[in-house]
Amino acid sequence: MTLTRDAGAGPNEPESDAEISNPLEFHVGYQLRRASAAILSRLASLLSDLKLTISEASVLVLVDDHPGITQSALGRALGIHRANMAPLAAILTERGLIERSQPGSRSIGLKTTKLGREQAMRARQCMEANEDALLPALAPDQRAALIDLLKQIWQV
Repeated sequence: MTLTRDAGAGPNEPESDAEISNPLEFHVGYQLRRASAAILSRLASLLSDLKLTISEASVLVLVDDHPGITQSALGRALGIHRANMAPLAAILTERGLIERSQPGSRSIGLKTTKLGREQAMRARQCMEANEDALLPALAPDQRAALIDLLKQIWQV
C-alpha cells in the first residue's frame, strides 16, 4: 500500500485524505491485529443475534463438544484465566444453556442443556458463516495451512 503525504503539510500539520505510506504494513503483528479485528468484529455482530459474546459462545461450543468438562479444563483449553471462567460459566448456567454435573467425586463438570445444544449449534453456524464470508478466496487446504501457521505463533 503506497500512501502519500500532502505536499503542503508541514511536519506538525495533519495529513490530507490522500494515501500515506504505512510502515506497519509489512509487520506480521500488525496484519494479525487487523485480521483479528475484522474477524472478531463481524463475529461479535453475528453472535449478538443469539445474545452471546464471543467468549460465551466459545465456552458453550466447547462444553457442547465435551460434556462433563471441568471449568479448569475449559479455561486451559480456551486460554481463559480461572477468575474469568467462573463468571462465564455462571452466566451460561443462569441463562439455562449449561448445567453442572458430577462426573467424578472431586470435580464438577459442565454440560449443555437442550437449549444450550441448540445455541451451540447456532453459534457454530455463525462462526462458520463468518469465516466463509471473510475468507472466500482461501481453499480448504489454504485455511488449514493458515490455521497451522497461526498455531505455531501462539503455541510457542
